Amino acid sequence: MLGRVDPSLVSKPFLADVGAEAEAELRALGIRRRFPPGSAVFLEGDAAQETLILLDGIVKISVSSLDGREVIVDLLGPGALVGELAAVDGQPRSATATTLTPVEVLVIPCGTFIELMHRRPELMFRLLVSVADRLRRSVHRQLEYGTGDALGRLCGRLLELAAGYGEARPDGAVDIDLPVTQADLAS
Repeated sequence: MLGRVDPSLVSKPFLADVGAEAEAELRALGIRRRFPPGSAVFLEGDAAQETLILLDGIVKISVSSLDGREVIVDLLGPGALVGELAAVDGQPRSATATTLTPVEVLVIPCGTFIELMHRRPELMFRLLVSVADRLRRSVHRQLEYGTGDALGRLCGRLLELAAGYGEARPDGAVDIDLPVTQADLAS
């Protein structure tokens, strides 16, 4: 992570502050599953059967626009909670999750996840903070989309990628080593 970039551009992973005991319980309740790059973890509109915790790799979260275009709404890395909204409200998946890199997830059945949230208020609070963070960043992007130009939006996404996944070089440049295409950036 880069120190000079606004930290609000980077989501704090769900596992960041849950504590060792709660994290161990989460891990004990889940099953590890691996996905190669380019795999659909779940699809927008699917019924939710499980919630996922990203242990390793990068997942792209996208939705389909009315005209069928893919719109990328987030990139999530290790420690992130994926698919929690559908688990909480029982509605179909609101987005598609696709792996950008090899990914390992912890799969927790929705009922088990919800039951754990009720038993462990600190996890419920962390879930609330995680959802609030994503909502706040989504509102910021909506404002940017409605009031900014394409170049400004692209610069904003590049700053987010640099903050979350960039590696600073001695000359001050930043390398972002992600399999993100120009089409992904446009989305």
